[in-house]
Amino acid sequence: MSQYRLLDCGDQKKVELFGEHKLIRPCPQALWKPFDRSLWTDAHAEFEREASEKGKWSGKIPGKWNVESKSGIKWVICPNEFGNVGVFTEHWVYATDLESFFDKQEKVLDLFSYSGSNVMNLIRAGYKVTAVDSSKNAMDTYTGNMDANGFERDGQRLILEDAYKFIAREVRRGAKYGNVIVDAPSFGRGTKGEVFNIEESFVKILETCKELITEDGKLVVTLHSPRFTPVSLRVLCSQLFNDKEVEVEEIVNQCESGAELPSGFLVKVS
Repeated sequence: MSQYRLLDCGDQKKVELFGEHKLIRPCPQALWKPFDRSLWTDAHAEFEREASEKGKWSGKIPGKWNVESKSGIKWVICPNEFGNVGVFTEHWVYATDLESFFDKQEKVLDLFSYSGSNVMNLIRAGYKVTAVDSSKNAMDTYTGNMDANGFERDGQRLILEDAYKFIAREVRRGAKYGNVIVDAPSFGRGTKGEVFNIEESFVKILETCKELITEDGKLVVTLHSPRFTPVSLRVLCSQLFNDKEVEVEEIVNQCESGAELPSGFLVKVS
């Protein structure tokens, strides 16, 4: 099966190969010029953002197809009107490390799971994951990724619900998780029109997660909002989880052109 390749970035765009299909998509953090313009030729499609969050694809690409990441996981690729393709490839930078970071004997809670970009490796390794997301399309792609890899559904839970409402209810029930992942979006809407704004909701979510984590539990947080910096994340999480170790690092995707593409921050609490 054809693999995913990040070719180059620049001019606030990135060019990627999803199997045999070369796509160009917006990438606001790539403020520099492209490193190798020859890699940008013969693109099959390019996404152009319009006045709203939505946009349109120029060129011709299929509705869905599969690719494989370097770790050997198969992924369903399905481009949409927001310029997304069904996976966030920056999660693959650290996803395999979570297999040894987390405790395999404990269940995993994956909040804002989207299509499972950061947990399919864990499922393959035998972890039991409770995935929570308010998007039915995301959940459908999540199950599609499981099916593409032949993963069993036994022990896996998929919850179609607003993430904060779910964890607030879990706290009331006295539920506990040994491993928690929070991939908080900058902005989102819930199943009933609820608005998620990271600046207003992030601390509340972390405070609730603290009540859910077991005494020896571990937390992984990923963020892609310019409002937060490594220092602010370290101070916030160190104060909130003052009995645990906090590590913060930048998520960096390596392009084949040699360019380094910053793609958010990763926080590990243990």
